[in-house]
Formats: sequence, C-alpha cells, structure tokens
Amino acid sequence: MKATKILALLMAVVMVFALAACAKTEPNTTKGTEAANDTKTTEPAASGETTGSDEILPAFGKKASDIGVVLVVNTNLGDHAICDLSNEGLQEAAAKYGFRTKVVELGGDVTLQVPTFTEYAEDPDWDIIITGTPNMKEALQTVAKEYPDQKFILYDAQDDLSLPNVASLDHCQNEGAYLAGVAAALLTTSDAKLVNDKKIVGFVGGGENTALDDYLIGYIQGVHSVDEDINILVSWIGDFKDTAKGKELAVAQANQGADVIFSVAGVAGLGTLAGCAESNVYSIGVDSDQYTVLLPTDPTTAANICTSMYKKANVTVSTLLSMALEGTLEWGHYEKWGLQEGVVGIATDNDNYQTIFSDEMKAQIEQVQADATAGKLEIKSAIGMDNAELQAILATATK
Repeated sequence: MKATKILALLMAVVMVFALAACAKTEPNTTKGTEAANDTKTTEPAASGETTGSDEILPAFGKKASDIGVVLVVNTNLGDHAICDLSNEGLQEAAAKYGFRTKVVELGGDVTLQVPTFTEYAEDPDWDIIITGTPNMKEALQTVAKEYPDQKFILYDAQDDLSLPNVASLDHCQNEGAYLAGVAAALLTTSDAKLVNDKKIVGFVGGGENTALDDYLIGYIQGVHSVDEDINILVSWIGDFKDTAKGKELAVAQANQGADVIFSVAGVAGLGTLAGCAESNVYSIGVDSDQYTVLLPTDPTTAANICTSMYKKANVTVSTLLSMALEGTLEWGHYEKWGLQEGVVGIATDNDNYQTIFSDEMKAQIEQVQADATAGKLEIKSAIGMDNAELQAILATATK
C-alpha cells in the first residue's frame, strides 16, 4: 500500500471519528473469563449513532452490529500508553460501525495467551481478534494456524509465517525514537535547567524484544547524530508491569549522571517517569503524550516529561479495523507505518516541550523530522536486521 493511500485513509478515518465522538461509549466491566484476568465489553451504540450498522458488509456477509471484535492486551489498561491507546482505537471504530467489542487484559501472564486466543477463536460471536506487540505473536500464530477461518490482526509485530487469516503491521518506532534521541542529545548538551555537565542520557526498557530493540537503536542513532561522544545508559526492567523496578532503574541512571531518560516500558514505565521526577532529571515518555495525559492526576511526574515519542496505536487500530470491515485489509499481508504515515513522532505541542526546549533546539528537531519524513535520513531498523549488525549498533551506546 502506498503511503499516500494510507495517509488519505487515516485522514478520512480521523474525520469520521470526530463526527462520531458524541456517540462514543466506554466499555462496561463484566465478569472475567477463565482464560483472562479481566474483560470489558460494549454492545453496539443506539441506532442512528453509528454509520452503516444496518448494512450488510460484504467482507463478513452480515451487519456490522452482528460483528464482534475482541482486543487482547498483554498487560492492563491504565498504562497511559499502548494498551489505553489500542482500546481507544477499538472504541472509535466501534462508534463508527456499531460492532460489539470486548477487551481482555492478560496482566502480563504469558500462560494466558494461547488459552485466551483459543477461547475467542472457538466462539462464533467474535469475528476479529486483534492484539499487539511481539510478545503476543507466537501465541497468535499458534492459534491462527489451528483456526484458519478466524480473522486475526497483529500490530506492532510481523506475522513472519504470512498466515492467510492474519494481517500484521509494524510501527516504525525506530523513526520516532530517532527524534527522541535527537531531543535528548540536544537537551543534555544545553544549559537547560535540569541538565548537568556530563554528556549522559538514559534508556529504560520493559522486556527485550524486536520492537524494543527497534526503539533502542533508533534512539542511539538519534543521540549520536547530534554528538557521538554522548554516553547512553541502557537498563531493562524485565517486564512491562513492575513500576517499582522501573523507578529504581531511573533513579540509578540519574545517580550515574543521566539527565534525560527515555522510558519505553508500558505500565512499568510509569515508575520510570516517577523516578525521573524524584531524581529531578528530564524524562521522555512513550506512545501517548504522557505529559498531557499525566498532568491532571500526577503533575509532579508530568513536570519532568520534556517530550514523548508518540506511537498512535489508536489510529492504527481504528484504521486496521475500518479496513477489515470495508474489505480493503489484505489478509496474509504485512505493512510498516511510520513518520510518513503520521503514526510516530514526538510530542511538541504541549506547554512543557515549548518551555524546556529553546527555539533553536525546536527548529533543529523540526528540521530533522522533516528530513526523516522525506526519506533524506538513513535510520536503521532492528526489524529484519541481522543479529550481528544489531549487536554492533547496541554496543555503541556506552562509551
């Protein structure tokens, strides 16, 4: 699919969601199933509040109101990051079409993945199972092979088996992380309020996987494009839910001299952001504009978030579901969306970013984003990269 076609579709979807916002409903909590920690379900919106809910959709041979979509998230809602954004995209698409939805939260328990996918694949009430991140890929593929008539959407990971009932998509998080790296490097070498005299920045990740490696090598490349002598501390929490460990690692990096720390760890990342605030260093959030999201409930943590690398999983999920229902999604096909498609970048339109970064730094970041979007910069990706080359790039982080 060409980038121009994707851009046009994204714009159309966003316009429709703006009109349908008044009809949006939040899921009602229901009793959890045996396979999952918690589920949340919505019924179709009332007649007249959605578009096309009474029309037969050729792709499924039934009305949208008779279609069920279940979103399975690896951890839990409330992360102010990819899980919440994915649910937002699900609800936006449901408001547009009127299909039934359910959200299943696995709480990070890998033993629930296959049983959960199997449960919903066997249930004729659910036409599409959608999930994201590399941590879910293997379980999805296992079940998709056993249930060839069930449709699966996998985002933030590639179905490298090209199963005919799976559509998969990767975000180019390396591109967004490159911009985050440029921002961190410009900040640590500036005279900003919380910056020390050392050229050290940090990265705290949840668990190591291809997507997280993609974030990290993008960040490394971005940092070193500004100054090759900047030292990048890298720490791994080991999962995406341990907020205490996330905080501990942020504090440890700050004690080693890091004055800007990029947090890429889902729910656990909330601890990393809190640790940066406690240590009075700058943090970079992930997935959503975490400064804006956290400001109403946790202004102390938000105050230290200089920017966030956003990954618009809400737009991705809503767009993929719209394509599936309209019959334009290619099953068995894999896509990559990034800066050109407008689904990754960094948050620049909040008060904190505007205050912390100088006009000169903002102009530099804007130019880098323009060049990257135009394809003028070579930003390497961990996705599909030979392991030897990946390890060589990762080795350049620490000086």
